[in-house]
Amino acid sequence: MAEVAGTKVIVTGAHGFVAGHLIERLVELGATVVGVDLWALRQSYLSMSEAMRGTDLVEADIANLEQMQQLFDDHQPDVVMHLAAQADVTRALANPLGTFEANVRGTYILLECARRCWEDSDRPHAMVVASSDKAYGTRRFLPYREDDELAGMYPYDVSKACADMIARGYYEAWAMPTVVVRCANIYGPGDLNFNRIVPGTLRSLLHGERPIIRSDGTPMRDYMYVTDAVEGYVRVMAAALNGEHLGEAFNFGTEEPVSVLQVFEEMVEVAGRPDLSPEIQGEAPKELSDQYISAHKARRLLGWKPSLSRIEGLTRTFEWYRDNLAEIES
Repeated sequence: MAEVAGTKVIVTGAHGFVAGHLIERLVELGATVVGVDLWALRQSYLSMSEAMRGTDLVEADIANLEQMQQLFDDHQPDVVMHLAAQADVTRALANPLGTFEANVRGTYILLECARRCWEDSDRPHAMVVASSDKAYGTRRFLPYREDDELAGMYPYDVSKACADMIARGYYEAWAMPTVVVRCANIYGPGDLNFNRIVPGTLRSLLHGERPIIRSDGTPMRDYMYVTDAVEGYVRVMAAALNGEHLGEAFNFGTEEPVSVLQVFEEMVEVAGRPDLSPEIQGEAPKELSDQYISAHKARRLLGWKPSLSRIEGLTRTFEWYRDNLAEIES
């Protein structure tokens, strides 16, 4: 695996849940990290981590060409880990314009700035773009595999499919050292989007309230612990710096799909609150039904595999919220 220590890495969406964990890992590995976010200071996993002290935080909008060009001119990165996005499916329905601006325009502006910055360089570079399993859309046969057509239908899904194709198109047209990552549902400590099933349920359980399940509880999902996702990103980055798998996409997931209701029951068990039954609303408009992916390619070519069982991951996640929820809500 390529040496990460000493590599200058821009991470977009720095205050996002997964990006915060990724920055933590990159700092631990000795990378020089520049974090980019719309707000330099905000409540997040990163703001609660020691890694924030080792990160140069820049307040900027990835959809602003002038700001991004200045960012690349100032920092001359070796790597861009592009995780910034409007990632809330419900919010995407309410604000499609903002979603497309952030997820599509933001991606092609970053790619273009990187292309200009790196075109005359003989140093190894890499741009890793976060797509999503939702980019595959509704398919008759599951699990999703990397060579399946991208067929997103709703605003968030379409935005990720567009960003995914644009990133790989930059490799085909200009040999940009780009790789795409498509992850299953990621959960773990520090996810402050309480509209999501795991943090929302755990917060309700800790407050002694009935958790809400927006769907009917039957959709099948693949839930992956955040540090396993981060390991996938790091392995993809290292491969790209070695000139391997450029222009390709990689799925990361546990390959153990379960229903929403089952993962709810596991959280109830971990929290020790069997007395709190869910309020099942049966309302999840414009969301995909069953979603799960094959990670065979990542296992075979990158030597990646998930390290935590779901119960272990949910236990660690519950303990983090138990210890930090009061601070977050204050």
